Amino acid sequence: MKDNLIRIVVALLLVAAVAWLVDATEWAPTESRTPARGEAATNAFYATQKLLRELGGTVVKRPGLDQMPPAQARLLLASRHWDLFPDRAARLREWVEQGGQLLIPGSMVGHESLKDWLPLDSRIVKADPKAEPAPKSSAAAAAKDADCRTLTEPDSSPASYAGLRNFRFCGVHAGSEYVSKDGKRMPLWSMQGPRGAEMLRMPMGKGSVTVIGSWSVLTNGNLLRADNPLLVAAALEARAGAEYWFVVEESREPFVRWLWHNGQAAILLGLLALGVALWRAGVRFGPLIASIGTQRRSMAEQVRGTAEFLHMHGGDALHAAQVRALDESARRQLRRHAQGDAGQRTAAIAQATGLDARALSQAMASRKRGPGALAADLELLETARRRLDANAIPHAPTSP
Repeated sequence: MKDNLIRIVVALLLVAAVAWLVDATEWAPTESRTPARGEAATNAFYATQKLLRELGGTVVKRPGLDQMPPAQARLLLASRHWDLFPDRAARLREWVEQGGQLLIPGSMVGHESLKDWLPLDSRIVKADPKAEPAPKSSAAAAAKDADCRTLTEPDSSPASYAGLRNFRFCGVHAGSEYVSKDGKRMPLWSMQGPRGAEMLRMPMGKGSVTVIGSWSVLTNGNLLRADNPLLVAAALEARAGAEYWFVVEESREPFVRWLWHNGQAAILLGLLALGVALWRAGVRFGPLIASIGTQRRSMAEQVRGTAEFLHMHGGDALHAAQVRALDESARRQLRRHAQGDAGQRTAAIAQATGLDARALSQAMASRKRGPGALAADLELLETARRRLDANAIPHAPTSP
């Protein structure tokens, strides 16, 4: 009995909690935006391009205005850097005058490269809160449709759709109205809103220029709102067989990839030349040919060489060469040798070699010698030179 009573109390508490929850909360449907997938995630104009294809048109997406569309095509130009090269403005004007259909956002009406020849202009207008009454609906719906208003196609231009002149348009107002620049030419088409024309098409030569104030109407998030698809189709003159060029950004292939695609042969030749140069300058494991070992000349070659030198230059030249060789050895072996006079240098050499200083001085002197005296002096000088070069004394004598 006690257990049943507890069950009844718990059940009553649960019923009371559910009743309070139903009374204290309000259940209403809400809309949530589904994240874009596929091409729509990277292409803001995917919905507009899809609409044009479904209506039988051809869509061409270009990364820049380096090439003009064919005659009679529609060019949707929104790139901020489309006039990167100075000749593009002149080429664009010529293309329009020859029959091209140019469509631009309202922000480009005052562009430096366009304002001198566009047949239309813009004027800033202030909002009139009485011109367009706010729709009577819930707070959420009012917030969602806060940028919606009615646009009217004037009777002065042919109706885009039979029996339909008023359209419910949703999109941020550009803050300007668009008018004919000279006030004389009549527009080919326009859409009038509470603050003037928000879309305007003016003739230019054989072609035309169309301005769309709220360019965001072409993006994926706004195209399918209210009557926006009808307005976009009218502004772009959508019909089967028409060609539409979208130039909404000025993008280029990365420089390294572009260089490879346009100069592949030159790059390969350059790399090959660089490889050959590095290979030639590289360190090798061994010489290209076997090195010739150092060998001493035979006594016969020494005698022949000395005899030829004597025959050509005489004994005085041979003596001078021997003295010069001794002096060079002394400069290498004896510190401050070159600073002393002839007597000091001779004494230093004699001290370092252990030879008689007087004999060494006579051998080094320039004088007339007979064949026997020349041979003795040359022998003494050569002995002094060899002793200097072979001197193993850690501290060689210093010239005084």
